[in-house]
Amino acid sequence: MQKNLHIFMRRPDGQRSVVGRLLHERQADGTILSYFRYEPGWLADATAFPLDPVNLPLESRVFRRRSRTGLWGVMEDALPDAWGRRLLQARHSMDVSRSNNIELLLLTGWAEPGATGFAESAAMPGHTVVPMDMDRTEQAILASESFEKDADTISLPDFFISGGSSAGGARPKVLARSGTALYLVKFPSINDPAPDIMANLEAFGLSCAREAGIPVPEFFTVRAASGRVALAVRRFDTSGGQGRIHFLSLQSLVDSEEQLGLPYARMAEMVRLVSADPERDIHALFKQMVVNIIICNRDDHLKNFSMLLDPASRGFRLTPAYDLVPNLWQRQHVLSVAGKISDIGRDDLVQEGRRFALSGQRTRRLIDEAATGVAAALAENRQRLARLAADHALCRRLLEQVRENLAAIASRGTTA
Repeated sequence: MQKNLHIFMRRPDGQRSVVGRLLHERQADGTILSYFRYEPGWLADATAFPLDPVNLPLESRVFRRRSRTGLWGVMEDALPDAWGRRLLQARHSMDVSRSNNIELLLLTGWAEPGATGFAESAAMPGHTVVPMDMDRTEQAILASESFEKDADTISLPDFFISGGSSAGGARPKVLARSGTALYLVKFPSINDPAPDIMANLEAFGLSCAREAGIPVPEFFTVRAASGRVALAVRRFDTSGGQGRIHFLSLQSLVDSEEQLGLPYARMAEMVRLVSADPERDIHALFKQMVVNIIICNRDDHLKNFSMLLDPASRGFRLTPAYDLVPNLWQRQHVLSVAGKISDIGRDDLVQEGRRFALSGQRTRRLIDEAATGVAAALAENRQRLARLAADHALCRRLLEQVRENLAAIASRGTTA
């Protein structure tokens, strides 16, 4: 049976356009044969841009794909995460575990985060997330906790989002407004390994990247009267009002179903291919890799790296770093450095630098900049981290590991 999926785009100026259409048909072997073409109106628009500059270039032809999901990666970016599936299940009173990916996109409507939308017909998708005021964070935290405990009887306000791309996995999240700026606010989940410290750990990870000179969004923590702490991260894909800026993950660009052990340098190849400023983006990507290794951010999968459209040039740039969450409950990294996913040292980073096509001098300088940034973040957050370590053994072990990694990777004189 053939099915149609229309794909839409919210532009930076708030206008909405139909981009293309996907036709798909399930095969006897369980795979899905899909066809995609851009709409003539989108192709004729002088300001149009590709959904994916590598796998779906802006061309007047039919693209064909046979896969397990029936989707190109840029469409998979908009699929709801674990939290989002529970949210959709409650909102639509249905068992979404029985829904295929196409049906999940139709239930989602307009992706958040993201600029894409999905519908069966050429009519615009209906559901749009309405942002909450930031001062309602406490109410939202309590609502999310109640929902996680009893999703069958608790309904959530519309500002909770189902989360496309990589917006926090199983953690509850809302779209919030403070002044004219939009934020993604992530709450601790009752299922987190350490719900009391997750927001502070992620804030520390972002601080490390910022101190290393890696672009990061504005972020801050919000403590509710209950003691729960949420993390607010300013959206980098919004453009005032209803405007959105298209972005797509490196998972979409690399187009690999198997990620475990994939080299960081594979991402570098793709960034070099599509970036409007490849040198700057390659340097930022390399430093983010080093920070990930030092702070034990082991959930470093391809959806945690993205390229953002530059509306002026219609080229793409590496997004600010996001989802930098130190953890000890995952024993290995997803992506590899010099063929290794654990016990990664300075020599391994230098070797990976060659695969990034960086000179030895540049590689060592970037490693030192990243290490110096982590050391500065440790010093800047010393008191807060000490309090967390005193109350949580997991945090204490994590900080010990971070300092051990820093000492092994940094040049002499840069450790905290």
